[in-house]
Amino acid sequence: MPQPRSQHTELAAAWRHAVLEASYIPRSPADLDVVLTELVGTLIDALTAPEFSTHAGTVAGAQLVTEGFVDPDALTATVQVLTDGLPTTEEERTHRTPMLLGALCAGYAEALRKHTLDQQEGVNQALLNSVVRAEKNLRATESRFQEVFVSSATGIAITDLNGMCLEANPALGETLGRRPQDLMGVSVTDMFRDDAVMRLYSRILEGAETPMQEQFRLRRANGEKVWVLLAVTLLRDDADEPAYFVTMVQDVTELRLLQDRLSHQLLYDALTGLPNRQCFHTKLESMLGSAAPGTSITLCCINLDGFAMVNNSLGHPAGDRLLQAVGHRLEHVVAGQNASVARISGDEFAVLIEDPATPVPLDDLVGAINRELSEPEYIDGRGIAVGASVGAIRRLAAAQSADELFRAADIALRKAKATGRRQWAGYHERDDLHATRLDQWAVELPGAWETGDLAVAYEPVIRLADRCLVGVRAVLRWTRPDTEPMGHDDCVRLAERTGLSVHLGPLILTEAMSGLPLLRPALEGSPLVRIQLTRNQSGDADLIRAVNQAITPDPSLLEVCLHTGAVLEDFGDAQDNLEVLHDIGVTVGLCEFNGGPRELDLLARTGVRSVTLAAQCAVTATPLLRAETARVISMIRDNGVDCSVVNVSDPTEATYWTNAGAITAQGGMFGPAVAASDLETLLGLRV
Repeated sequence: MPQPRSQHTELAAAWRHAVLEASYIPRSPADLDVVLTELVGTLIDALTAPEFSTHAGTVAGAQLVTEGFVDPDALTATVQVLTDGLPTTEEERTHRTPMLLGALCAGYAEALRKHTLDQQEGVNQALLNSVVRAEKNLRATESRFQEVFVSSATGIAITDLNGMCLEANPALGETLGRRPQDLMGVSVTDMFRDDAVMRLYSRILEGAETPMQEQFRLRRANGEKVWVLLAVTLLRDDADEPAYFVTMVQDVTELRLLQDRLSHQLLYDALTGLPNRQCFHTKLESMLGSAAPGTSITLCCINLDGFAMVNNSLGHPAGDRLLQAVGHRLEHVVAGQNASVARISGDEFAVLIEDPATPVPLDDLVGAINRELSEPEYIDGRGIAVGASVGAIRRLAAAQSADELFRAADIALRKAKATGRRQWAGYHERDDLHATRLDQWAVELPGAWETGDLAVAYEPVIRLADRCLVGVRAVLRWTRPDTEPMGHDDCVRLAERTGLSVHLGPLILTEAMSGLPLLRPALEGSPLVRIQLTRNQSGDADLIRAVNQAITPDPSLLEVCLHTGAVLEDFGDAQDNLEVLHDIGVTVGLCEFNGGPRELDLLARTGVRSVTLAAQCAVTATPLLRAETARVISMIRDNGVDCSVVNVSDPTEATYWTNAGAITAQGGMFGPAVAASDLETLLGLRV
């Protein structure tokens, strides 16, 4: 009688639960339920069939193995569950169930035996395949090694632990100038004609890490010397004991020559062959360190005067030949002394001398240098000569470091160049301290502008006739925490040292014009804002663009005073700037005016509206000079130009300038410059 399907499922679930508790089967519970439900049905059908057969049990046992029930504990659990759970009659339980379960166990055992044999066969086949592959790989590895060994461009020697060569490749024979077969049985000491390699072997055997690399200079069989790079590696046997050395030998002669050449180029000037700055500095340190106590050292920094004219007029090849000649001539000046000559930069040289007991005076040494350089050097039929500006210093060797000595000589050179061509100067510590302080302030200016410590201020411009405020002059003022505020003239001089003044010009223009909204309602006439430019600012090619960006709809409210010397010498775009400023309606003036004939002639040829006398045109007690100053002012007025003066110190001086014909004055007794926030305090000023 067919059994209900739910009973099959319950028995299969009990079967699955029992076998999973007894063993591990790599199947999911859902998969096991499907398999076991099918087997339960098959077994029940066999038990209840009219004609009983154990074949279904045999097949079920074999299927259990196929499905992964290979753990004997799984079979035990299976028999227990099926014995108790198969729904049969008493007769079936007595006769059929034991026979069916016995057939299941027999089928299981036979299938498990075949499964085990298959696994063993698979393992044996895998081992055989591994051996075959290993032998094949070994033969391939040996073949590849032999190919690399023979065809390698690097020399290779395999030696025993005593340094006896067992095998050598052709590249090694070529490097050593011998046939590879002649190297067999030769010790590395004889092979390389040096016992340094054996010392490497010994260090490796003592525990040094491998590979070890060192460069050696070897001698070939024909006596030629070569540089080689040796890399030594220790090979170990299966017991991890040292067995062989592999020594790789690479010919690095050309590389070594290239390194030497590059090292020379790094330390020596390629054009003149003289030491460069780095090498010269090393020589200076060495001389300072090795000089005897009490020995003085002389260092001269030499800059060629007018060398750029040689390059510009005759071309750089001629300039290069002249530099070579200068190097030779400087060496000739110090020939026979413990001295060194170097090329420091483009047209700058240096001479270092360890002085004898009675050194040559510095002025005589500098004179000898300039006499030697003043002799013409004939290049392409032209006799060319240059002079030199020289900064010289002589100090005891123990008194200063190399950096300090170099810096002192360079400062002396800058001082010499500032006084003109073919000049020389020594080093004075007091001057250096002052120059260093100025340089420090000059390089701090950009940061001061960024933080607002350096800012535009407004200095009153006073009409002398009635002492009324008629305008303002935009000036710089630097508020410093450690000193008194720095005035405009000092700020400008610092900015000119670094060229920052050109960058500041447009910024000052923009800031200065921002005060017009306060000035226009309070003051009459024009201009209201005066800006006096430096030499560099006057020649700036971007000046007109900066003015156009800053001016208001009425350009005449702005007065731009160009540097008189810059306009006379046509420095940069100074003359063009003057003409264009006049054309666009800006009030044009000149500052730093000294009253010379050429300056007065300039007034007659241009549309200048005002001049500001230079500060040195101060009132003096000499009647002649007072009269001459008054005459210059009269000539200025005759050209229809207003005259302004600066830094009037007291009422007496103000009266003098008024009587002399000056129209306005600024600075001095008429009040200091004020910040933009205090601009209102100037309005209505009367002195």
